Amino acid sequence: MKRRTFNASILGLLCSAAAARSNDTVFLDYTQEALDKAYDQSFWAPNAKEVIGRYSSDSAKVRERYVPKTEQYGPREAEMLDIFAPAGAEKLPVMIFVHGGTWRLLSRSDASHPAPTFVENGCIYIALNFDNIPAVRLPEMADQCRRAVAWVAKNIAKFGGDPNKIFVSGHSSGGHLAGVLLTTDWSSWDVPADVIKGGVAMSGMYDLYPVMLSSRRKYLTISDPELAALSPMRHLDKVASNIIVIHGANESPEFKRQSNEFANALEGMGSLRARFELPVNHFEVVEALNDPASEVSKSVLQMMRG
Repeated sequence: MKRRTFNASILGLLCSAAAARSNDTVFLDYTQEALDKAYDQSFWAPNAKEVIGRYSSDSAKVRERYVPKTEQYGPREAEMLDIFAPAGAEKLPVMIFVHGGTWRLLSRSDASHPAPTFVENGCIYIALNFDNIPAVRLPEMADQCRRAVAWVAKNIAKFGGDPNKIFVSGHSSGGHLAGVLLTTDWSSWDVPADVIKGGVAMSGMYDLYPVMLSSRRKYLTISDPELAALSPMRHLDKVASNIIVIHGANESPEFKRQSNEFANALEGMGSLRARFELPVNHFEVVEALNDPASEVSKSVLQMMRG
């Protein structure tokens, strides 16, 4: 073989190898670029900023009409919650809502908008606050949410709630945290093992393994044991209630896959209350709770009323 031909052959092999490496899959059939996009909802929802803005503006209007009682559930400044209750509340079912925001953004002030659906239908609604990354890491954030549930179980009777009818819900990263709460071993929290009587998991992530392979690993710094501990799909034996699982038809493929696999697993266990695929994108999913006449709201309220 002539030297020029040999060099050209080597160059061709090297280029082919480089191309193969650039197209290597990192999870299922995803390349790194595709997986990063699959965990970046802004790529799939061009109106994301507008919808998130509605969370804040709609919540502000709700707080003007239904002034909540704000309580501290833990020692850190961020460990607060807003309680929305009907006048004369007595032994009413309670919904705790965990806001989303990639674990880094938003607060209880952006999570008041579903309150009227619950208050006007004989339920108490609680918008939960907690520290965001980087003020805390995800394990501490999960413990803040657990501390809030334990506080509600011990104190909600003073606000007209029934401690035996506590439910949790969450959207996006809050959907993940709701999943964590629904798969928590409560034995060390001084509350009953079945403290949570039902859940609503909206557009969440239920196994963090592929999440940590995506670009989210740049800010979501957790160890392998923490990844396992905070992946609800790996702790389904701890589920003590029925769960409603919801996602949007216009979400990224990974968020749809995660919701479907979580729902399928729960269904196989007999713990799936209902499942919904809504004709909306990721950010719009949670707004179904703003409308008491939506199929989602009717299903959630029916679950809470027993």
